[in-house]
Amino acid sequence: MEIVRPHAPTIRDITRRYYTVWGLYSFAGGFLFGVYPIFLHSRGLDQFQINSVLATYFLVLFLTDVPTGAFADLLGRRRSYVLGASLRVIAFILYFVAHHYYVFLIAESIDGIGTTFGNGAIDAWGVDALDDAGYEGLKDRLFSRISQLTTLGFMGSAMIGAYVADLNIAWPWLLGAGGYVIAGVVGALLMHDERPRAVKTRVAEIPVQVAARITEGVRSGLSTPTVMMLSAAGAITVAAWAPYWISWPIMFNQSLAVGVWIIGWIYCGLSTARLIGAEVSARYIVDETQRAARVSMLVIAASAMLFLAGLFGGRPAISLAMLFIMNLFTGAMMPLVQSWFNEQLESGNRATLLSFRSTFETMGGSIGLLFAGHIADTAGIPFEWQIAGLISLCAAPVYWATRRREVAEVALAGSAK
Repeated sequence: MEIVRPHAPTIRDITRRYYTVWGLYSFAGGFLFGVYPIFLHSRGLDQFQINSVLATYFLVLFLTDVPTGAFADLLGRRRSYVLGASLRVIAFILYFVAHHYYVFLIAESIDGIGTTFGNGAIDAWGVDALDDAGYEGLKDRLFSRISQLTTLGFMGSAMIGAYVADLNIAWPWLLGAGGYVIAGVVGALLMHDERPRAVKTRVAEIPVQVAARITEGVRSGLSTPTVMMLSAAGAITVAAWAPYWISWPIMFNQSLAVGVWIIGWIYCGLSTARLIGAEVSARYIVDETQRAARVSMLVIAASAMLFLAGLFGGRPAISLAMLFIMNLFTGAMMPLVQSWFNEQLESGNRATLLSFRSTFETMGGSIGLLFAGHIADTAGIPFEWQIAGLISLCAAPVYWATRRREVAEVALAGSAK
C-alpha cells in the first residue's frame, strides 16, 4: 500500500501565514498606540517618569533579548512566540489595574520579557520556512509588505483604542490583552514549518545551552563587521527617535485640546505616510551597491524633518506636516535596513543575531529616553525634538561606512583567489 505524504508547503502558503501572524500580532499591540503616554500622564506621571517607564521596557529588552533569542533557536520559534504573547496578556491586565509609578515599572518589565520571547521569532520562522521552500533573491519586497501590513494593523486598532479611550482611558489595555490571546492561539496553529531538530532539548540542559548560545551570539555579532555596524546605526536612530514616539501624543493632545480621539486620526495619518514610504521602497528596488547610499539619504532627510517639527512646535499644523514627511522617509528606510540585516544571518543563529541587533537598539533607546525626558520637562518637547534630529544624523555615516567595508571585503576576497 502506497503511503500518501502531505505536500510540502509552498512559498505562497508560507507567505500568507507569515503575513497573518504578523497582522494579528501587530493589531493586538496597536490599541495602545497614541493612548499609552496620555494614559500614564492621566495617572499622575510627568514626562521623565513616562519616559523612564518606557526606558525600563528597553532595559529589560537589553538584558533578556539575547537569552530569549537563544531560547527561540533552541526550543523553537513557535514556543517562544506563544510564551511571549501570554506574558504580554498578563502585563496588559496589570497595566489596566495599576495606579502607581512602581506598579507601571513592574508591568512594563513583564511586557518587555514577553516582547523578547516573541522578538525575532516570527521573522526567524518565516525566513527559514521560505528559504526551505525555495525562495530566492533579496527579501526587500517581502519586508516592505510586512511593514505595510503591520502598519495597517496598528492603524486599525489605534483608531479603535483612541475612541474607546474617550470613554475610559484604561479600556484599551483590556482590548490589547484580548488581542494577544487571539494572536497567540493563531500563531500556535500557523507556525508549524520549523526545521526538524535531531536532538530534543531537555529542560535541565536549557541554562547551559542558552549560556553557550549567548556567548556564541555575542561573539558572532561583535566579530561580524556588517552586523556590528548595522546594529550600532540602529542604536543611534532608536536613541533619537524613541522619545519622539512617546511624546507626540501628549504634545498634540494638549495643543489641539479636542479629545483623545484626535490622536487616533493623527496616528493614522503618520502611519499612512509610512505605508506610502514602504510602497515606494517596494516598487523602486535598488541593487546592493546602491542600498547604503539610499538608507543614508533617508536617515538625513528624516532627521531634518524631525528637527523642523521641533522648530515649529508652536504651530501644530506645520509641525504635523513635518512629521508626516519624516514618516514618509522612515517608512521607506526601515524595510531596506531590515532586509539588509537579515541577509547577513545564517539560519542556525538567525534569532540570536536578530536579538543581538535589538539589544543594541534597546540600549540606545533606554539611554535616549532618560535624557530626553529630562530635556522635555525642563525645556519642552519641541526643543527635545530638535536635539533628537541632530543626534539621528550621526547614523548616516555609519550606514555609509558599512557599505564601504562590505565593498572592501569583497575586493579583498577577490584578490585572494
